[in-house]
Amino acid sequence: MDKIIDYVKTGPKVLVAAIVFVVGLLVLMIITKTLKKTLSKTKLDVSLQGFFVKTVSITGFILLLICSLATAGVSTTGLIAGFSAAGAAVALALKDSLANIAGGIVLLITHPFVTGDFIEMGDKSGTVEQIDIIQTTLITPDNKTVVIPNGMLSSDNVINYTKQETRRVDLTIPISYDNDVELARKSIVKAASREKKVLTNEAPFVKVSEYSDSCVNLAVRVWCKTEDYWDVYFSMIEKIRDAFNEDGVIIPYQRIDVHMVK
Repeated sequence: MDKIIDYVKTGPKVLVAAIVFVVGLLVLMIITKTLKKTLSKTKLDVSLQGFFVKTVSITGFILLLICSLATAGVSTTGLIAGFSAAGAAVALALKDSLANIAGGIVLLITHPFVTGDFIEMGDKSGTVEQIDIIQTTLITPDNKTVVIPNGMLSSDNVINYTKQETRRVDLTIPISYDNDVELARKSIVKAASREKKVLTNEAPFVKVSEYSDSCVNLAVRVWCKTEDYWDVYFSMIEKIRDAFNEDGVIIPYQRIDVHMVK
C-alpha cells in the first residue's frame, strides 16, 4: 500500500520531469540551430563556429538533464559532484589538448594567418592548408605535410610572409674591386627597369654593404607584389648578370694569391 502511495506521489513529478526534458530538448535544438545560422553570417572561421555550437549544445544538454532529474525529485548533489570530479579528471588528462584548443580559438579569432598564407615558425615553414581547432596543417614548398599544434602557434613567434600585399626583395651582388661602383649601380638599376614585376613607386636601392676579401658587395633592394616575390628574386639575378655583361662589370670569383718566398 505504501509503495502505491509513493508511486502516486512521484508519478506527477516524473511526468513533469519528462515534459521538461522533452520541451528543453526542443528549445535547445532551436537555440543551437539559431546560433549556427547566426554564426554563419559572421566572419568567424568555420571550425570556430562548429566549436561554439557544440559547446553550447553539450553544456545545454547537461544542464537540462540536471534540471529534469531535480524536477523528478532526484537529488542532484551527488550527480553535480560526479560531473565536477569527472571534468577535473578529464581536464587534467587532456591539459595539452585543452591548451591546443585554447590556442586554436585565439588563432581563429585574431587571424594572424589564414588558409593560403605562407608562414614560418622556428624551423618549420609552409603554406597553410587548414586551421582546425586543435592543430594547423602546412604544406612545405617540397610538398611535405607538417602538422603543428595550435598551442605552439599561439605562443611562439610566427612570421607571415603573405600577410602584406607587397614584399621587398633583398639581394647581395658582388663586384670586382677594379669596377666602378657607380657604373655597377646604374647597371643594376637598368636590370630592375627591365623586370616588369618590380614596382616602380619606389626606386631600387643599391649601396655598398661590405668590402670582403675578394670583392665589393652591393646591397640591392627592390619591391614587388607578394605573389611575385620568387619570380622577381630569380629574374633579378639573371637580369643583373646580363646587364653586367653589357656594361663590362665583372663579377669576381673566389681566389687566393700565394706568394712564394725562397
